[in-house]
Amino acid sequence: MAAAEKSIVTVDINAASSAQAPLSAAAIAGLARIRDLIEAVRQQTRRWVWIESLALIGLAGAAVFFGTMAFDWAVEPPAWVRVLLVGLALVGLVAMIWGKLWGRLAVSMGDATLASLLERGHVGFRDSLSTAVELSTGPAGDVDRRLLERTIDEAVAVVGDVEPARLFRRRRLVATALAGGLAVASIVGLACLRPAVADLWTRRMLLLDDTPWPRRTGLEAEGFSAGVRKVARGTDVDLRVRADAAREIPEVVDLRTRSSRGGPWRTERMGVRGGVAEGAQAFGHLIKGVNEDLDVEIRGGDARLRGLRLVVVDAPALESLECVALLPGYLGGGTRAVSASRVLQVPRGSTVSLRFRATKPLRAATVVTVADGVETRLAEVAGGSPGLPAQESASGVRDLAVELGPVEGEQTFVARFTDTDGLDNREPISVVLAAVPDEAPQVAMRMRGISTAVTPQARIPLVGIVSDDHSLAEAVATVAVKDGATVTVAVSRVEAGVPLVEFTEDRPEILELEPLALAPGAALSVQVAARDGCTLGGGPNEGKSDAWSLDVVTPEALMAMLEAREILLRRRFESVVSDLALARERLAAGLGGNAAVEGRAAGETGEG
Repeated sequence: MAAAEKSIVTVDINAASSAQAPLSAAAIAGLARIRDLIEAVRQQTRRWVWIESLALIGLAGAAVFFGTMAFDWAVEPPAWVRVLLVGLALVGLVAMIWGKLWGRLAVSMGDATLASLLERGHVGFRDSLSTAVELSTGPAGDVDRRLLERTIDEAVAVVGDVEPARLFRRRRLVATALAGGLAVASIVGLACLRPAVADLWTRRMLLLDDTPWPRRTGLEAEGFSAGVRKVARGTDVDLRVRADAAREIPEVVDLRTRSSRGGPWRTERMGVRGGVAEGAQAFGHLIKGVNEDLDVEIRGGDARLRGLRLVVVDAPALESLECVALLPGYLGGGTRAVSASRVLQVPRGSTVSLRFRATKPLRAATVVTVADGVETRLAEVAGGSPGLPAQESASGVRDLAVELGPVEGEQTFVARFTDTDGLDNREPISVVLAAVPDEAPQVAMRMRGISTAVTPQARIPLVGIVSDDHSLAEAVATVAVKDGATVTVAVSRVEAGVPLVEFTEDRPEILELEPLALAPGAALSVQVAARDGCTLGGGPNEGKSDAWSLDVVTPEALMAMLEAREILLRRRFESVVSDLALARERLAAGLGGNAAVEGRAAGETGEG
């Protein structure tokens, strides 16, 4: 590449000398010296790029080698992590080779660029070098021969004083090259002096072998067979580790656990158990409530125990709970399935059937009710004896059924299982059966367009909603005359068995006052009441709306009241209009004053 560029420069200068002929022999010789100087700078620049790039690549390679070795020794990650590390390292090295070496070598170093570089390093050129290079390669008709020869002579006069090496920071290059050489030498030295270490790094990082690194500390986990230990689900597990006393005993042993399904590791410190006994020092830690398979790692000193697992074996537990409630007669008397939960809510007065199903065949099972701390046994199965209320299903699980009479209030039930292996359920299975009382109907009614006075012939429109948690039985409107009789009028649109009735604005319930023969001057209290069909103790539940107080007046008096209200509203409206007009006048007056002030200011400015 350098030879090709040199030939190109030679052709350019020769072409320039022929195009600008007749140039003096001294000028042609000067151009040749300039060519040799520029070529020398170009070659030295390329050597610099090669040396610096190779040194940096050596440093990066050593950093990758020792960094991955240290990380792998400290963590011993799985194979996929090592593949990721090696892949990232290769990508980084390729990017460095491309950016530091090939990318820089591919940059075009033309004569004009190098001439400018030389001028920045040697002020004596005073732009003569770059001028001579550019003019000697330009069109002959645009260049004055004598001016070109003078420029070449000025540049040649300085060429002899130029040392290309001074353009480069040699100390930096030497330091970088020395560091890169030492980095590569360190890798070679390790491979020669500790070939086992280099071989193990090669097998683990490149061949993905899982051979562990040698350690000074020896650890052994108790209770694991082929790396697996089975425990009962939900139990507390005591993990014990023995450190070989013949080797280095660690001061600290850490236990790392995580779910076998993945997730973050949890690290806990293991405590020392006594002193050295039987040639080993014991360490232990209690893991509370193991409910799933756990991956386990133990670290002490430089030793690592990996690939351990706690496998959870299910103790008997509740697989499903069926609750069926037979509703009271006034609710239809049908059955209703209740969703399984810790709290089972059924309508008050229901007869309830509970069926507990275990996850495993049972040897014994009991269901008790707890009241004020006292347990009362309701059902039991033991030894698979026939005639008991538990039976084995085709799938191999066992059911335990409990029948309860009409439910009042709240009861707590506890089920306990023992499977054929003698394992008890970790915690008693507790279920709360709550009787939900029948709530009173909700009456959200109001009068539409009625104030506080009505005539004896008034028709009062009532709008709103009447609802019940189960179903309504009836609804009535009660009109109570002060110091008089109380009249009840049925709300015809409320039918028995309907849970909700809505009275809209366009379809209200009309309460007729004319049939009541009310006299002017009477005071009324109007209220809507609704009842449900509850037949349990306490009778039907009743809900009431707000009570509305009304005065009965003559049509003339009502008209006078409306006129007085109209006059009052008109006066308020006129007051608002007056206030608005006054505010407008004040705003207009303020804007006019500002305009006058601005006019006077403009006139004074014009006179000046």
